[in-house]
Amino acid sequence: MNDFYDANAEQFLTDTRHVDMSALRQRFIAELPEAPADTIRILDAGTGSGRDARAFHHAGYQVAAFDASPTMVKAATEFAGLPVQHMRFEDFSWEHPFEGIWACASLLHVARRDLPDVIRRLVNHLVTDGILYASFKLGSGDRQKDGRHFTDMTEESLLALLDECPALRQVEFWRTNDRRPDRKEDIWLNALLRKS
Repeated sequence: MNDFYDANAEQFLTDTRHVDMSALRQRFIAELPEAPADTIRILDAGTGSGRDARAFHHAGYQVAAFDASPTMVKAATEFAGLPVQHMRFEDFSWEHPFEGIWACASLLHVARRDLPDVIRRLVNHLVTDGILYASFKLGSGDRQKDGRHFTDMTEESLLALLDECPALRQVEFWRTNDRRPDRKEDIWLNALLRKS
């Protein structure tokens, strides 16, 4: 799958770097544990272009980020002004926990059979009462498109996934249209999940 991002990096960066995700980021920020921004650690998991890592960094948070594509790691490091680690979700490990983990349009590339283990890995790196944001394309199956795997989710399948991750509880699920002008028909399922 990383071949897609490496081969199509310029177009992907053009399509995603300046998409306005501020409303989603604000909903996530509102659920973070209360503390001064400069003491809160946020992980941008599967950062892509580095758009959101950059926004969180400019808002004063301590930001870390990773991506599985070497080309995205380089582009995101330059754009966000932060060191971005080269890592896959399936191999994820970090030296410290986070108050928030932001996984915007990234966990959808993890195979359904691997999602419970991947989410447990992420949860293990959240502080108690920390918040995880994740988004998936709305749908009920697994599919391949342009050499990429997509695991689509409904509210029901996401709840079933949470049953396998007992340390997480649902804060909120909601649907949004794609923010890219040419993708308005695509529906996203958003989730805020809290570690208990």
